[in-house]
Amino acid sequence: MKIIFTIIYITVIGQACFWGGMLLPREIFCEDKFPYAPFKWEKNGKFYAKFNVKQWKSKVPDMSKVSDLLFPKRIVNTSPEGLDRLVKESCVAEFVHYILCVLSFGIYMIWKNRIGVILTALYIVLGNLPYVMIQRYNRPNYISLRNRLMLREERKINV
Repeated sequence: MKIIFTIIYITVIGQACFWGGMLLPREIFCEDKFPYAPFKWEKNGKFYAKFNVKQWKSKVPDMSKVSDLLFPKRIVNTSPEGLDRLVKESCVAEFVHYILCVLSFGIYMIWKNRIGVILTALYIVLGNLPYVMIQRYNRPNYISLRNRLMLREERKINV
């Protein structure tokens, strides 16, 4: 019975966070402030190359591929505005996965034993950490591309 409660709990928090993330105003997310700004040790996303993020990031489930309600988490609009939206969406996705990590401790509350500890850790490490890594790997690249495009547009205006 606990496994059924666990599955229901994970489904409910996943859906709640999905819809909550959809409703969040994007302007409250600032990619150059904590916790979204890259830490020095991340070397603008290069740290995640050690984990081969580039090779496996397209293989994990992506809600933006499932739901038409979400902005695609890939570069489809190469305007500075489109890239800025992608940067904001990556911050929202990262935030949602942080919230899911915190809420995952409810899994332990269902089990209240070693199995609960293991399931909670698995949910954090396999169900959320890879997505945080993907956002932190991609965002510096999106920002760099956006800034280059903005600079190019400024040069066109000043010529």
